[in-house]
Amino acid sequence: MSIHRSSFIVHRFPPCLRVSVVLLFFCLAASPPPKIGAYYFDGWTGHTNPIHLTPRLQSEFAHRQPIWGWFDNTPAIMQQQIDLAADHNLSFFSFCWYYPEEARKESPLNNALSLYLNAPNRQRLQFCLLVANHGGFRIGPKDWPTVTTTWIDLFKQPTHLTLDNRPLIIFFSPRELISSFGSPQAVNKALEDFRAKAQRAGTKPPLIAACSTPGPEHGWDKLDQLADAGFDLFTGYNYPGAGATPNQKKQTFASLTAGHVGIYNMFAQKNIRPYIPAVTTGWDMRPWEKPDLPEPKMSVYYPDRSPAAVTTAIRAAISWLDQNPAKTPKDRLILLYAWNENGEGGYLTPTNADGDAYLNSVPAALQP
Repeated sequence: MSIHRSSFIVHRFPPCLRVSVVLLFFCLAASPPPKIGAYYFDGWTGHTNPIHLTPRLQSEFAHRQPIWGWFDNTPAIMQQQIDLAADHNLSFFSFCWYYPEEARKESPLNNALSLYLNAPNRQRLQFCLLVANHGGFRIGPKDWPTVTTTWIDLFKQPTHLTLDNRPLIIFFSPRELISSFGSPQAVNKALEDFRAKAQRAGTKPPLIAACSTPGPEHGWDKLDQLADAGFDLFTGYNYPGAGATPNQKKQTFASLTAGHVGIYNMFAQKNIRPYIPAVTTGWDMRPWEKPDLPEPKMSVYYPDRSPAAVTTAIRAAISWLDQNPAKTPKDRLILLYAWNENGEGGYLTPTNADGDAYLNSVPAALQP
């Protein structure tokens, strides 16, 4: 509707009603607030200790400890986390979901999902899965019948997140899926079979998202290949090196945010599939590195991370959604890395050191 046309319509109303009509027009024209979710990594069950709970994390980086302690493996703590997330404008958790390659398929890394599904307050927060199909948890043709049955059962849960009334599922490594199946065409057939199986089971066919980053400088520029493989959407898990200055470990958080906007724009320019912006809320893997060895080449970190900087990063993603409505799903989503990647430095969990300052960055970003 053009400005002239809308003005004509307004002036057809009596003067006493014109203000109300104008306000209604602009309210309808405004974009709805996005639905913001956070990835949930359950490396804190106690069963994986000391792999994730390293001595360096407990000493030098003890300020990252959540208010409930390092372990989150009780129903009461899950209830607390659901309430905290919902009270701070998070709409869903995207649980990192693991299917081990070894004979034993149960993993303590899926413990939080079970706790969530049994939580009495879970209706306050939706959920979906990030299938963490990286090394040690690769999924191939022999696993497909079993895993798809599990996923479809989860789609039937009343709090499962949907886009366009279809359940959303995300794959961490589309490259590993293509490698496991042998070709993009084989993955395409597997995903089509998955959608058809879901429909036969009485659910809508899922929307299937691939984590990726365009551009050869990021090591993966084959978005056309992912489209050929049948993925419906693109998103990311994190972009820790976005905007980083080469050969420099200490980076500024402002450069990280600027780098993210550059990545969002690359997806928009490619315009192959709709894109869900992912926001890296922090990155500092030093607690998982041995202090007596040289740090890995890509081990950048952001010492000036702050709640205000995280708020700015989330606002940048919201602004991108506002500016690119045709390049993202109409049900506007943003994914935050992460709820509890405390070991890697990307976390919102309230801590004894910072309280809920980082968690407050979500409602702060949503303020006009």
